[in-house]
Amino acid sequence: MSREQLDTLFKQYEEAFNKLDLKAIASYYADTFISAGPKGTISQNKKEFTEKAEQAASFYRSAGQKSARIVSKRVMPISNDYSMVVVRWGVTFEHTGSRQIEFDVSYIIQETGNDPRIILFISHEDEEVAMRKLGLQPKMTT
Repeated sequence: MSREQLDTLFKQYEEAFNKLDLKAIASYYADTFISAGPKGTISQNKKEFTEKAEQAASFYRSAGQKSARIVSKRVMPISNDYSMVVVRWGVTFEHTGSRQIEFDVSYIIQETGNDPRIILFISHEDEEVAMRKLGLQPKMTT
């Protein structure tokens, strides 16, 4: 798998995250994948992720997300068929104005087919706790 294919995957992922198009984001994942973070791990399939996509997008919108972009990324080959990519995201919210909130996510990419697919992502911090500390509580709807 070429570095160009990984760069393309993350450029498209960044565009989808910026638009909060989580259904498009789901297309970059393997049929079954693992998400992990400080609270533990979840194994899920792409169908489950897609079904929850609008709920997740609504959460970010209600927290006032305005933009998301990749600040940096490091690609580390693991084997001929797998790489780890550590992405530093910069996200702005209505509450933070132009100040970016930065955080890291590590992705394990399977490179065995025609298109690379994410098989694991690890959030480096507890998103809910971090958002609370920044005063980014989602708006409650009644």
